Amino acid sequence: MTSLFSKNTGSRQLLVDHPLKNGRLCLEREQQSKKMVLYFSVDMEVNHPANTIFEQLILGLTDSEKSWLWPIEFEYSPERPAGGVSEGCILKMVYKVPRFDKPEIPAKPVCYSYRLTQYKPDQCLFEYTGIDHPLKGGAVVQVLAVDDGRSRLKWRGAYEQDGSQDLVINSIIQYFPLLYDTIEEKIIAAEV
Repeated sequence: MTSLFSKNTGSRQLLVDHPLKNGRLCLEREQQSKKMVLYFSVDMEVNHPANTIFEQLILGLTDSEKSWLWPIEFEYSPERPAGGVSEGCILKMVYKVPRFDKPEIPAKPVCYSYRLTQYKPDQCLFEYTGIDHPLKGGAVVQVLAVDDGRSRLKWRGAYEQDGSQDLVINSIIQYFPLLYDTIEEKIIAAEV
């Protein structure tokens, strides 16, 4: 069985190759038999210890207002997971994605739930899958130490789409660069 996160031998179409100040964001799409898969990857070097960035990411997903890293103007967690953060817990996120097609219309908040399928704080790693997101899939996030004061954030995911979801994909193509630029700006602003 092929994992949604595994590389396929088919050809991928590059949709976004977005430079970050200290990294890169890529979005690719690939036709796989009867489905289309959207892949994204973020690779960003930051001037903070791995544990600090990992803790801020987890706060961003579970108690957003306490995270200096998380862009709460676009996404926030409305409640902490029942029973705390652990493998298998349910995370809820409210999205306020701008209307790129009609910027004069305010973003309409929408809430989606995710399951934390892996949670390994000792490895600064977590994985989540969507429960009610319009695109089926999820992502793996890991923060790797480069040295005592620097780390590398790796965020990789894949989502299945059907032909009726082009509006969602077009929104993601514009939203992800905005989201990860904002996350990186917040990380840089917090550097000492």
